[in-house]
Amino acid sequence: MRRKIIFILLLSFTINYAQYNIQSNSVVNEFNNENKFPVDARPLIEKFDKVNNITEKDYQPISQSLRKTTLWNFVVGSQKNWYASDFTNNQFYVVNSTCRAVGTTCYIFVEDSLWAKGRVNQDAVNSVMNAFDKSTPANPNKGIYQTNVETFGNPPDVDNDPKIIILILNIRDGYSGGGYVAGYFHGYHQGSSTYSNKAEIYYLDGNPLNLTTTGGLNVGMSTTAHEFQHMIHYNYHPGGQETFFNEAWSLIAEVVNGYNLYNQSGYNSTTNRYLFNWSSDNNDVLRDYSRAARFSLYLYEQFGAEILKRFVQSKLTSVNALDFDVLPALNTDRRFADILVDWWIANYLNDKSINPRWGYNYPNLARVNASTISTPNYNGSDFIYKLGAQYVTFNNGKNLSIIFNSNATNSIKVKAIKIGTNQKEVVDVQVGKDVSFNDFGTTFNNITFMIYHADRNEFNVGPFNVTYQAVGNSVAAVKEIKYDETEPTGYLQLTAGDSVAVVFDAAPGMKLDSIKVALRGITQLQGRVLETYGIGSQLGGKLLASITAIPTLTSPPPVVNNGAEYPYQIPYPNWVKVDLRQFKLTADKSFVVQFPVGAAYPATNRVMCTYYPSDASYHSFAYQSTNNPPRWVYYSVSGRDGYIFLFLIRAYVSSPGTNIEGPIEILPSAFSLEQNYPNPFNPETIISYSLPKQSRVQIKIFDITGKEIRTLIDEERAAGKYNILWDSRNNLGQKVSSGIYIYKIIADNFVQTKKMVLAK
Repeated sequence: MRRKIIFILLLSFTINYAQYNIQSNSVVNEFNNENKFPVDARPLIEKFDKVNNITEKDYQPISQSLRKTTLWNFVVGSQKNWYASDFTNNQFYVVNSTCRAVGTTCYIFVEDSLWAKGRVNQDAVNSVMNAFDKSTPANPNKGIYQTNVETFGNPPDVDNDPKIIILILNIRDGYSGGGYVAGYFHGYHQGSSTYSNKAEIYYLDGNPLNLTTTGGLNVGMSTTAHEFQHMIHYNYHPGGQETFFNEAWSLIAEVVNGYNLYNQSGYNSTTNRYLFNWSSDNNDVLRDYSRAARFSLYLYEQFGAEILKRFVQSKLTSVNALDFDVLPALNTDRRFADILVDWWIANYLNDKSINPRWGYNYPNLARVNASTISTPNYNGSDFIYKLGAQYVTFNNGKNLSIIFNSNATNSIKVKAIKIGTNQKEVVDVQVGKDVSFNDFGTTFNNITFMIYHADRNEFNVGPFNVTYQAVGNSVAAVKEIKYDETEPTGYLQLTAGDSVAVVFDAAPGMKLDSIKVALRGITQLQGRVLETYGIGSQLGGKLLASITAIPTLTSPPPVVNNGAEYPYQIPYPNWVKVDLRQFKLTADKSFVVQFPVGAAYPATNRVMCTYYPSDASYHSFAYQSTNNPPRWVYYSVSGRDGYIFLFLIRAYVSSPGTNIEGPIEILPSAFSLEQNYPNPFNPETIISYSLPKQSRVQIKIFDITGKEIRTLIDEERAAGKYNILWDSRNNLGQKVSSGIYIYKIIADNFVQTKKMVLAK
């Protein structure tokens, strides 16, 4: 089975979250049409070096005899012309600049034209200096310089002045909307060649990056932590380090300094990739950054900062540095191949209680994607790259037997990750042998097969073919495919001619029975179901069905919360079902559910939306008809870093033989209490629970001492799935303080408690 991977590099439009929901009485949010996002500078630098015939010898540090003999001794007001790279014509040019601050570990220069235009002011300069010298999100008493030096080692010093020069300029990257370079370090400037600055200099963008805003400063300082690691790495390996490891160490530098882990959606959707691949394509390379960030995070959590420093300062490079120097020095018997397999398991299982090697401490880390097979009787094929892994999940049926075969039997390995309600296991599966899982469908309702290649001595990168044949007892079932975890938080003001869509992953062996969509109004809304085509100007391919969503309400959902639109009624009353059984559609391939936007609301209806972590992968898109050219985009949530908006559309699929007489209504098979979302939270969180039958439900919240804080519900409820919101208030309506809280459900004879964290 060859999975069709949809990787997204779209325009990310920012929507101001504060205007959108909790504090606002406004029905809809106005979004900011500003289109900009930071991109990797490496492909531009590599092209620049190639055009200018810059080779490894030009990266060698300036000889001792040619170095300065005195400090720069810059003061505020000192003027200096520095060389920089023009990536639009691949030529060096001179930047006229003035020193605007002198810190403990840095001189900060600003391009004179930027300063004159007001793009950078003294407050921005002071903020940059403070972050580099004194304070990061990880430690308010330690700056990027000290953090990186303690973690990785010392920077070079070719100018006999220990201070690092930070030049804030308009990086000439051809920006006219879209991607821009937020900052870069170029080892060339440590050498003695003609256009070298013969100094430790780092370039930080001032346009379009806006260092006068909190968000812009955060991007700039995260980039600074990243690039300063490159400078340190250069000090120990001026001849070069394997790109994957050098970038991985710079990506973990961001986390060590307290900035967010690099977006994980690229790796989560593409785990089957040669580990050390590093693309020269500015779009494709985002997957490589995503993968490298996750790998370095795992190493950092497993072995601490010591592995980072020892690796940078090792005389060896790449895997040899790990296996023959760093890991032996850390007194562990684990080697690269062992770590790689444990890492792949952790990326899916993420549970350190089963094995400390099989999970993360980093919060809310999304699980990697798996191909989901919803029938136990299935023949599939796949391909695996060297040092890559693929995941195939069986989640329906009983008594599964499966056999894997490959043209690289000695290199391809398989493990079964077995997950049940009260138990989890990881076991080896021998390739070429029929293996039975009699506990599938009883003890374990989910078995994910991790197919991988961990032999770095393999000459070929691949791909290597894998086939598998599975048999078992089918169980009639209906599955819900959804990507949201909350009730609606609003809807977007889109233009007539636009569209909204959700892309659904394939459910091989299942048929598509219905979809459910949350609507704002009561008018009918026309839509369609299409085959997945791709991303760009066209999202959906072949038309599978034209559909009509018909609300059953006679008036729009009422406002609550003292007249404010948000939060909406829970459960939301305007979920509309569309029966698709007449079209006899299979879910063997991914598909798109799309609703075009007509006139302004309320003349035509609107699909409600919520938000979710973009690291979880991209599923929700809007077609912007006013763009030139028109194209599909996703909307990011301003003020909620790493979150994007999700249109509330769900799909329901059934296994062959399931006889459903009416529109599907999914009823829970057991009582359950889910982990609240988000967690940690401030100031609101959603608690979800399920009832398999009508029951009296009581949900209470207690503080860590066991004192009751709030009763959220104490009433009879019909069978179904429910969400309930807690706004961090007690029974008296007062806001409670930050801390750990316990929430408890009592329903019928079912009792369960969970913890949550209110972090202000």
